[in-house]
Amino acid sequence: MAEQRGDFSYEDIMTLFRQENRSPQLTKVDPALYDKVATYIRTLRKEGEREITMNSGSHASMMLSDQLKKAIDKSKRVYELRTRKISLIALRKVAGDNPDTTNLTPDELVLFSSLTSVISAHRDSHADYEILGSRTSRSDDMVEMSSVAKAEKSEKPEDAASTEIQDDLVLARVLEDVPTFAGVDKDYRLRKEDIVSLPRTVATTLLSHGKIRLVSQS
Repeated sequence: MAEQRGDFSYEDIMTLFRQENRSPQLTKVDPALYDKVATYIRTLRKEGEREITMNSGSHASMMLSDQLKKAIDKSKRVYELRTRKISLIALRKVAGDNPDTTNLTPDELVLFSSLTSVISAHRDSHADYEILGSRTSRSDDMVEMSSVAKAEKSEKPEDAASTEIQDDLVLARVLEDVPTFAGVDKDYRLRKEDIVSLPRTVATTLLSHGKIRLVSQS
């Protein structure tokens, strides 16, 4: 019979690991699971340290040391398995589903709530997908100035000072119309074939969606 430490045992941890590892869903566990596992491991560690002090190198001390290592390893694996499943449940919740959370412990419910909030906030911060579309990876983001169509002759030339690109600005060619959107400094409304100077942060977002192409100033 496995030695008891409190109301939790080494075999309890092994059984819990096997069940959690086999099941694609969260298994039902004691609501105080993590507290009981922590108490068990602390008690086992103290017993091992005491045995080593009294009988260093004894069979009992080696058994306790081996049992402690395995208990810690399997406890971590249980935590990782359950956390991965909780993350998937949180994703389903954010997507509008109503997943079953009855098998979550009180501690895991706090984790679930936090994950749901973070994922929701992350999704909201990328709401520009609805306007800009999916992100793309372009191999031809940089082009030479000579490849850009020249402005019509009727346009007035700007002063040399106003055409200089500052360190925090980039020159870009607009590939397609972009609805008005708010930037840090002002609202932007970009038209296809416009040649514009944009803050680097704005340009990075537009570039990732394939809406602009950077223009080399060399």
